[in-house]
Amino acid sequence: MLISALLGALSSVSVMAQTNVYSLNVVGYINVSIPPQWSILTCPLQCLPDNTLNTLLPNTNGYFNQVSPPLHTLVYAWTPGQGYLVQEEAVTTNANASGWRTGGADIALTPGSAVFIYNPFSTALSNTWVGTVTSGTNLVNPLLPGWNLVGSILPASGDLVTTSLISLTNGQKQDLLYTYDPVLSWAEYLYNAADAAWTAGGVTNDPVTTNITQGFFYYNTTRFVTATNNGWVESYNP
Repeated sequence: MLISALLGALSSVSVMAQTNVYSLNVVGYINVSIPPQWSILTCPLQCLPDNTLNTLLPNTNGYFNQVSPPLHTLVYAWTPGQGYLVQEEAVTTNANASGWRTGGADIALTPGSAVFIYNPFSTALSNTWVGTVTSGTNLVNPLLPGWNLVGSILPASGDLVTTSLISLTNGQKQDLLYTYDPVLSWAEYLYNAADAAWTAGGVTNDPVTTNITQGFFYYNTTRFVTATNNGWVESYNP
């Protein structure tokens, strides 16, 4: 997935009337490129007015171009413990004015969540997302027992062990992580709790790298310990 991003050192400052209270937010934009066929997509920005499909991937004409999803684009949202309960399809405007079959509001890509998306054309689908970066000392992305489809809360890319902003090294023994590439298909990683590292193909500390808008499946194991809610903890304080 070819992704480029520029996170500003721009600050959006709003002043409340007749007070000295200020709100400081880091604002950025991400140029998104969704490849043909299946991929896992996440949005690590808080966009306006919301993070629904209708905002992030507007489909106002029902046909393929470089700023809207093409006809018959598919999006699947995952519910832990239940599977793919919600799906959405891009249709013609004659069927729905929003361009999405059920309005595009049934799926929201909030920071930390991810979806499967199918681009039925041979060229990449592109768009630009503008929004604010989530900030805080302990940003917890819940990893429930069983399968979770997630992405980083923060707009950062790199190795999930060595990149401090997105470090994911607090797993349980033999948790699993699956990344997906439309050309290479699935890559499986096993968590080694003793080394706080991920293993792939018998190689310990094999880098698990993600791009800014790339999500993945995480399996919170119940095989060796009592099933508990785990959390991917990230921190960013501008």
